[in-house]
Amino acid sequence: MIRRLLFNAALLLCFVFYAPANAGAETLRVALSNDTYPYMFVDEQGQPKGLIVDYWREIARQQQFNIEFVMAAWPETVALLNAGEVDLHGGMAYTEQRAKDYNLHSINITIYSNVFVHRDLLRVQTLKDLTAYAIGVVEKSSHESTLARQLPKALLRKYPNVTQMYDAALAGELKAFAALDRLPPRYHAFQNLNNQFPLYKKLPLQAIDLVFGVPLDSPLNARLEQYAAAVSASTLNALERKWLGFKVDNENTLLLGLSVLNPPFMDVSAQGEASGLLVDLWRLWSEKTGTSIAFVPDNSDDSLSSLANQRIDAHIGFPAIESLSPQLAKAYHLYSFSTAYYRLKNRGFPQLDSQYNGNIGIYSNATYLVELQQQYPAAVFKRYPSLESLTQATIDGDIDGFFGAEVIANVRLNQLNLANDFVVAPATRIFAPLYALTHVDNPELAEQIREGFNQISLAELIDIEKKWVKLAEQSYYADFRNKIPLTPEERNWLAAHKPLRVGIISNWPPMEFVDEEGNVAGVSQEILQILAERLNIEFELRPYDQFEDILQDIEQRNLDLVANISPKAEREVFARFTEPFWSVNWAVIGHINSENITTASQLSGKRVAVFRDYQLAKDLTGIVAGSEVITISDLADGIRLLQNNRVDFVLDSVEAGSRALKQSNAINLRMQLIDDLPDYPSLVAVRSDYQPLVAILNKGLRSIGETERAQIYQHWFDFEITQGIDRKRLHQIIWQVVAIALVFLTVFISWNLFLRREVNLRRDAEHKMRYMATHDDLTGLPNRSLLRERIDLAVEQHSRDNEILAVLFLDLDGFKAVNDRHGHDAGDELLLKLAGVLEGCVRKSDMVARLGGDEFVVLLTALLHSDDAAIVAEKILYQLNKPLQLSFGQVTVGVSIGIAIYPHDATNSVALLKQADKQMYLAKQQGKNGYSFTEREFS
Repeated sequence: MIRRLLFNAALLLCFVFYAPANAGAETLRVALSNDTYPYMFVDEQGQPKGLIVDYWREIARQQQFNIEFVMAAWPETVALLNAGEVDLHGGMAYTEQRAKDYNLHSINITIYSNVFVHRDLLRVQTLKDLTAYAIGVVEKSSHESTLARQLPKALLRKYPNVTQMYDAALAGELKAFAALDRLPPRYHAFQNLNNQFPLYKKLPLQAIDLVFGVPLDSPLNARLEQYAAAVSASTLNALERKWLGFKVDNENTLLLGLSVLNPPFMDVSAQGEASGLLVDLWRLWSEKTGTSIAFVPDNSDDSLSSLANQRIDAHIGFPAIESLSPQLAKAYHLYSFSTAYYRLKNRGFPQLDSQYNGNIGIYSNATYLVELQQQYPAAVFKRYPSLESLTQATIDGDIDGFFGAEVIANVRLNQLNLANDFVVAPATRIFAPLYALTHVDNPELAEQIREGFNQISLAELIDIEKKWVKLAEQSYYADFRNKIPLTPEERNWLAAHKPLRVGIISNWPPMEFVDEEGNVAGVSQEILQILAERLNIEFELRPYDQFEDILQDIEQRNLDLVANISPKAEREVFARFTEPFWSVNWAVIGHINSENITTASQLSGKRVAVFRDYQLAKDLTGIVAGSEVITISDLADGIRLLQNNRVDFVLDSVEAGSRALKQSNAINLRMQLIDDLPDYPSLVAVRSDYQPLVAILNKGLRSIGETERAQIYQHWFDFEITQGIDRKRLHQIIWQVVAIALVFLTVFISWNLFLRREVNLRRDAEHKMRYMATHDDLTGLPNRSLLRERIDLAVEQHSRDNEILAVLFLDLDGFKAVNDRHGHDAGDELLLKLAGVLEGCVRKSDMVARLGGDEFVVLLTALLHSDDAAIVAEKILYQLNKPLQLSFGQVTVGVSIGIAIYPHDATNSVALLKQADKQMYLAKQQGKNGYSFTEREFS
């Protein structure tokens, strides 16, 4: 009786929620924990929430019954089930003991228990490393028995609920505690807890099969098992995405997994900001594609698990390990890192060669084991999960040394204070590929990733790499021009596909043609020759007279490649396309006395000859209304039609036109550029079943730098393009007509002087336009565009030099009153005066900018301390407290200043300006005419 009374008293502490589905229908009482985020909990409004809550609501909706949720602390929920006060327990971890006490039915969702580790425990990489620390657990949870089994010597501190355990962790009583996938945002000090025990520091404890428990003798067992089986996989995936995914403000934001502790490729800073070479590559990808992204730092295993369960969209870079989940797909070969062999400096070991038979360590996820075994067949290779375990095994003598990613190992050895103990020993360098990974059910995203990275030039990739990788021998992109690093899969594919048949147009000089000796020549041939040498590809060039025949043969797979083609939707059925390797500039050829043509619209009403295989031949009448298109078989035919006045202009590429005019030696013709016609870039088309070849060719095309492209251009194109009289051809006429030589000479000199004047005027106009685009019209100060550019440049410089900078956001107090009282001219005069005052308050190396209205921004660089920004702010306030003398009298205005500090507050221009703007409004709320830092600066 007493036991019953005590139980009823405990029940009064529980939350009971009734969720009606149908009037008069059966009602099931379901016990759930009130504090197990994100699976089952009570929110701030006192309502049951979580994955398991939604799961049972969905079952009740499908099966037309009512649910009454009984929310209580975890131990009480089990007591409710044992006492028969509820029909079932809605969510618990499977254990052998519970399987004996209840009928357990799977929810078909696997969750993970973890040990969250304090960020300061740098050497803790495995559960074994926690033996010396107290680990917090909630009593009677599955974590308790799991830890007791896996770490029998560990000290477990038990707490009645998670809130008390989190409080103890923040009080410094715990350096580790057991919990599920996420820390609960509803916890009152969540941000502090999340900062001290970040997601990427958690260690996996065990996979948990989530089940619901029903009493052994309950008549509901069979029926509930059928209900659970009826829940579709898509419903479960949606629930997991909702509750176990990562929240972002923009639902279109791509969530990108990031494996921590891999600097300089990817890691997080002390402020929790994602950083590294791959991070910068993805940020550039985001800019190129206009796609919002967010990085999700985690350990490698959990990051891949999140991707396999579609809680994130992609992983920014990971090796193609053998144990990679079949749910994951390699979307793009983004990078390759060089490996090196490390051994202890003070120990002597035999040099690595084919006879070496010692023990060598490698990472668990290393993909280069086969290549190492080929190089060192007698060696014994042992796998280890982390650099810490590799270095410890070397020190203990279990292995003689280890192979690891050279750039990462160098940084991490410094972090572990072991840089002076280990040395790189002579050995074979192997490049191991890193791939952007996506889920196999999302091929559209994989294609989007490939297309986005193909938009990035090699020069941009090299610039980013130089920021993070200093030594040339460790570089990947910088070595493209010397030897393109293909993956083993790519080399094997090329070896199995020789030769590759390439379709070439026989009569399209200088791009593609057959010369007088019967050899294929032109730009495409030179590009293919470079690719053949650098990729070790064997090409078989096949000339065609008609482009339609080429398209037909690649569609029927009688060809493997088309050397020069424009991508069109109908061609994607049978072909895949590389990134562009050549751009087309259009020009018209006309008589020397024809009207000047600078825009496509001026071709209206004109007869225009166009090469029949150009897409522009089909599109021009739609682009230029009233134009008449005459198709020609080659450019020479077009020039003959022009000479016979049967067409007004011949339209072709600058390259083809310049060669044709040079060969025709027609002194009465000239060529003029047209800038506003559509660009049809040149790409290589690959038959649709040869998708791996696209990535291979893109690597080769990317290796062809601007210098090589310029040399190809100079080789094939040597003609002066004019927008008026062609002076070379006039000289020929002058020499032929001696009688009027002096007249023509005078005309030439006058024309030359006129052109010089025009060039100078154009140069001055361009300079003025550039200035106007980047400066404020009124004050002459830099505008928002130039300011953001300067901030980003300063951030890059300061990140290398480990310095800080400050952004001050200024908003005038009292400016509107001056404007209203004295007029806009007075306001403009005041803004000009203020611009001078602000420039006088900063150094020459700093910058003052005007965003518009009465808003100014000051960029302070190379600060020794954040207090330096406060000193400048106080100087500005002091100067503006003085009356300002204007033409109509004296005025006094104030200013509210918000201050953001790099890297404490943000690491890019947009975020810094946003944070400074936020602090400026706080300064206004505090009484105006003052300044405000972030709270972090005061903590």
